[in-house]
Amino acid sequence: MKENFSKLPEFFRFRTPRVILFLMSKISQSLGLAALICTLIALAPSAAHAQSTGIVPVRVKIGALLPAQSAARDNAGSLVPAAEVDVRIPRILGADFVSLGIQTRSNNGGRLRVVPVTISRTFQPSNPLGRVTGSPYFGVGAGAYFLNGKNSGGESDSKIAPGAFGQAGYQFPNKFFVEAKYQIVAGKVAGLRPNGLVLSLGRSF
Repeated sequence: MKENFSKLPEFFRFRTPRVILFLMSKISQSLGLAALICTLIALAPSAAHAQSTGIVPVRVKIGALLPAQSAARDNAGSLVPAAEVDVRIPRILGADFVSLGIQTRSNNGGRLRVVPVTISRTFQPSNPLGRVTGSPYFGVGAGAYFLNGKNSGGESDSKIAPGAFGQAGYQFPNKFFVEAKYQIVAGKVAGLRPNGLVLSLGRSF
């Protein structure tokens, strides 16, 4: 189906260097926000860090986004399938993981697609019995959200917006975990906001 991008800025419809400059500017702003948040986190007192908990370098998650906005639910459904990969990185500006995800679904002639590229820091309270009972963990993060949407009226739009999230999860005494994340994105596409709760089941590798 041909998408209507007439609502985008004029220079998006032409192949000029301004397109590249615009995208670089948006990504720079988003990563700058992520760096600022993680720097503040790094300066704050924290519980035992996830590195000592058995959470391994690569984690894969599948689940669903529950959109908070009624328009997003009408055009993408009340459950939007989601998947994400977390990769542990050397701590940079307080961050532990870099993540790439996707949340996408079409409904009633509309569509919402979200591709989060984020960095985050995870904490886990000390638990001497963690290898037997498992342990809860918590985290915060931020980054760039690549958005694409279409409403039932035929209006479509794409943009890059900064966003942030808070999360809580439970690492079982094996390679599996469950996680709840609430994301807030500073933008919308075709009137659709991707804010909402993301529930996931994951496995460490």
